[in-house]
Amino acid sequence: MRHPDQLRCTIATDPNGHVLGFQSLKYAVENNPYGVSVGWGVIGTHIRPSAARLGIGRALFAYTLDAAFAQGLPAIDATIGAGNTEGLAYYEAMGFRTYRTQDGSVSKVYRINR
Repeated sequence: MRHPDQLRCTIATDPNGHVLGFQSLKYAVENNPYGVSVGWGVIGTHIRPSAARLGIGRALFAYTLDAAFAQGLPAIDATIGAGNTEGLAYYEAMGFRTYRTQDGSVSKVYRINR
């Protein structure tokens, strides 16, 4: 959760404080390990399997998108394992579209319209 390029990390918990999921948004700097265009955001999401399909991912993305707007990002990258069908479907449902494929992964972009 603490990283020099971190813009926002949002955590979803249940009423007892158990973590249900989190979403991280980092700023893509030069020579970033993801190969993402400098100035874009880089997103990462994890939802506890027992909390899937409860709207947690959609709620987390609303906070992440607010941070992306506030930072003036032009786009957000999500790079997902090619075999992660749930992750691919989640990002597609959020409005991300495939822009690059690599060996074993799919990169999707969410373009931010102002």
